[in-house]
Parts: sequence; C-alpha cells; structure tokens
Amino acid sequence: MKLPGPFEISAVVESVGPFRAPDFILPDATPEAFAQTKTSKDVRFVDIAGNRLIMSFHSLIVRTKRNVILVDTCVGNDKHRPMLPEWHMRNGPYLEELAKAGCPAESITHVLCTHLHADHVGWNTRLINGRWVPTFPNAKYIMHRTEVEHWQEIQKDPEKAPNHRSWIDSVQPVLDAKQAVIVDSDYEIEPGVRLMPAPGHSPGNIVLVLDDGKDKAYLVGDTIHHPVQIERPQWSSRFCWDADMSRTTRTKFVETVADTGAWVIPAHFAAPNAVQIITDKDGFHFKTLK
Repeated sequence: MKLPGPFEISAVVESVGPFRAPDFILPDATPEAFAQTKTSKDVRFVDIAGNRLIMSFHSLIVRTKRNVILVDTCVGNDKHRPMLPEWHMRNGPYLEELAKAGCPAESITHVLCTHLHADHVGWNTRLINGRWVPTFPNAKYIMHRTEVEHWQEIQKDPEKAPNHRSWIDSVQPVLDAKQAVIVDSDYEIEPGVRLMPAPGHSPGNIVLVLDDGKDKAYLVGDTIHHPVQIERPQWSSRFCWDADMSRTTRTKFVETVADTGAWVIPAHFAAPNAVQIITDKDGFHFKTLK
C-alpha cells in the first residue's frame, strides 16, 4: 500500500482488525471520555459495535535512491508468545507480502527498530533449522543505544521474562550476527533520513524523520498508538515505560507538527495509515487522503 510523503513510502500489513477495548489500551479512555471524541465515531479506526480499537500491525518501507529501509518488523512467525494468542506461533505470509511489494528480504539495506517491543522486532529474525537467524541478510539493523542498554540490563534478571522474551529470539541473534548498528538520537541514515528522539513509550523510543525538500513525514512507531491520541495527546498507553514522559513527548510532537502539512505515519494506524495533524476549535484532530 503506497502512502503519501517524501521519497517512496509503503506499508506491508501483517495483521489488522479489532484488537482491544479503548480503556484497555489507553486507561484514560473510559467509555464516557472516549465517547466525547470525534475519533470514537470513525469506523475506520473503531469497531463501534464491539467496543474495540481497530489496530494494524505493519511495517513501513522507505525507498530512496540509495537505500531500502524497513521500519519495524511486527510480530513474526514461529514466535513463542503464549500470553497473547494473536501473536503466539504465527504462520503468516509477511515475507511473501514484502516480495510482492517489490522488497524481497535480500533487498533491504536497513532495518530500523523505533523501539524494541515484541511487536516491532518479530521479523528481525526467522527460524531456520531450529536457529533464529537475521531475516534480512544484507541489512544493517539500526537500534538506539539507550533502548539496547535498557533491555540488556533487564535481561540480567531472567525471572522478569520481559517483553515476551523477544530479546532472546528477535534481538540477540542480530547482535550475535554483527548486523546491529547501535546509534544515538542524532543518527542520519542518509541526507533527508534521520532519527529524532521521542522517549517515554520506551527509554530509547525514536521517530524516523523523512524530508526530501518538498514533503516531510514522521514515522513515529508507538509514539502515537491510535488516532484518538491526536485529539487526546495526554492519553498514554498502558504499555508505556513512563506514561508522564510519553504524554509530554506526544503533546509536544502534536503541537509542533500541527498545521505544517507533514505526514504522520504510526505503526498501528489502520488504513489509510497516514494522517496530517490539524487544529480545530476543540484542539487537535487529523485529516487523511481518504
């Protein structure tokens, strides 16, 4: 699915559909509070009858003249995630869909992990002959230094079993293969393709900023989980490492990007996936091409 913005941006969807109740994902989105938002009535993003937020789990592909950059790698196949049946031992056609989009695994030059939660690193690796190996053999896997150090520290206590144990099967094998590039917040992949810090959802959460001199886009990962958070940027998800920091980061981002015409493309917005933030009499909202 081709998306608006600079260079060439497209989405490859691993799964999409009604996921959880609003106040499960966003504790502040009580039935009364959620009903007061415009987004609560938008059937593209809310299963109104089932009272569930519609969520997409997808990767974003950025093609420039120099590189093919894959942003976030979803849940993955064959991953042991018994706490979440939708993620447990999946067997989906993600790689085939990538190839259909013109990006076979061998063509990917960079894999960017906006953060290291389990649903953003799953396809970092695949299971071959009983071993987890990097899925993209020619890619540099870009990971933020703060994020890597945070999860490395947590791994020292195996009893915590953090992050569905995704470090073991989806991150450590990339480090072992020497394909990881550990970077700081000001890293630039190439001119017009750079990182921007967005801490809160996780310690080293980052945004990929695209700017070709004509258009601008922000690939924000989980900085914004659902479109309702544009209306209510103060609503942090229950999965945020630091809800207050996440709230501050998101609010500043929404205020900065509003009315600039830049495209905002998160990791979990259902189609049309990309929005522009606008101000209205009630604060902030969004518009799409469709």
